[in-house]
Amino acid sequence: MPDGTDTRGERRARREGVRTALSDALIELVEQTAFKDISVDDVARAAGITRSAFYLYFRDKHELLIAAAAGAAQALYDEADRWRNGRGRPERRLREALGGVAALYERHTGLLRAIIEVSGYDNGIRLFWREVVERFVDATSEHLRAEQRAGRVPRELEPQATAETLVWMVERCCYVYLAHGERSVRELVDALTATWYAALYPAALRRPRSSAAKLSAGRRPSSGQR
Repeated sequence: MPDGTDTRGERRARREGVRTALSDALIELVEQTAFKDISVDDVARAAGITRSAFYLYFRDKHELLIAAAAGAAQALYDEADRWRNGRGRPERRLREALGGVAALYERHTGLLRAIIEVSGYDNGIRLFWREVVERFVDATSEHLRAEQRAGRVPRELEPQATAETLVWMVERCCYVYLAHGERSVRELVDALTATWYAALYPAALRRPRSSAAKLSAGRRPSSGQR
């Protein structure tokens, strides 16, 4: 192929490469600096491009923040899916899901803290983050209805309101306690798991251990095992 002639695929790949470099640069910067103090010049310089070139890819740094957070949001959703589609008992699946969400939040503290804080004054960011959280709410509400049909979750719980309460609780706790280093991931996950499990599966908390479990716990070892 003659010099200066690029295929459409090559141009697209190059464009995506620059967008990724800009997103990565912003993610690194917000770990050390408040988003409001980061300029387009700072991001462009960190990504190795000029300020004018930045505007070929993003309208402003707020649009870049949304693009950078979109990947983290999908990863959070994938972790949360362990409860809905994982294997094992509900308590175990809840702990795995909440543990994955909290650990990912801790790894992306600067980025997610920036999104939440900027959502307080920027309408575009606020709408983006609201849609992210509502995706979790909708999936949780749908799963609660399935759990109710299966007889595992009390029917008196209203799925939508319960999902909104529990999901927003996780969002706020991760922001307040992890973003500011006030709790460890393990401490927070222990508290969140206990709260979700008590709210959704109260019958399981009251249920005595099965006869088989009691026999197993009280069984004496045979002479060959002593």
